[in-house]
Order: sequence, then C-alpha cells, then structure tokens
Amino acid sequence: MYRHLDTFSQRLAQFSQCLGAITALIMVLSLLLGVFYRYALQSSLSWSDEVALLTASWTTFLFGSVLVRHFEHVRVTLFLSLLPSVLAGLLERINVLLVLILGIAMLWTGYGFMAFAADQVSAAIRYPMWIRNAALPVAGAFICIHALALLLKPSLLNELREEDNG
Repeated sequence: MYRHLDTFSQRLAQFSQCLGAITALIMVLSLLLGVFYRYALQSSLSWSDEVALLTASWTTFLFGSVLVRHFEHVRVTLFLSLLPSVLAGLLERINVLLVLILGIAMLWTGYGFMAFAADQVSAAIRYPMWIRNAALPVAGAFICIHALALLLKPSLLNELREEDNG
C-alpha cells in the first residue's frame, strides 16, 4: 500500500508542477500583455488582471502542495539536528500530521467557500468564480495525499532528513 500511495503522490506532484508552471506562464504573459497595452499602446485590457489573479491562485496552491511532497514546506529544523534521531523523527512526524490537518482544513473550508460562491462570476470576463476558488480545496486534497504518503512510509522521513543534512 505504501508503494502505491507514494507512487501516486509522486505522479500527483509531477502533474502539479507541470500545471503550476503552465499557470505561472499564463500569469506572467497576461501581466506583461496588460502592461504593454496600458503603457505602450495607451489602451488598457479589461481581462488581463483577472486572468493573472486566477492563475496566481492556482500557481500558489499547486506549488504549495508540491512543497509538502518534497518535504520543503515551512518547518523549523534548527533544533532537530541537536536532538536524538528518534526524538527528531517523532517531531518530524508531528509536523507532517499538523500539515495533514491543515490540508483537511483547506479541503473542508475551501469546498464550502467554493460552493458558497458557485453562482458568482468575475467582473470583466465573467468566468465562474468557483474556478478560482477551487484552487484551495484541490490543493488541500493534494496536501492530504502527500502528507499521508510521508506519514505512512517510515523510511521516507529518514531519507528526506538525510537529504536536508547532506
């Protein structure tokens, strides 16, 4: 079971990185196009800021979930190297458990917010707002999968700690 979850988590992270890179590219191009039109052509685009905001939301949350997979999420490691490996491993597991709880909260509240705003549309291009708001519960689900893969495979935490120290 560990191998299947770990493999799925790896592939999900690769997919998230690819999709995140695409959304980041669209965001940058949209902003550059908006600046070009505004300052070079003296004519503003009504849609470029909305596209940039939509893709920024997805980019942020997709790459944030990948950080959990690679064990690069925000954590304090200063004292871990001073602790015995058993205690350090326990603290790392507690950290990942807290990340899992955060992922569950993102999934739960994000879905509620997405459902609440389901019939709203954006002002300029009138896309359904649930598309932007779906980034939160989707990333929450991805974070849960990655955190479970880290929690259920004991050697994974040790390997990642060795990479941090090496």
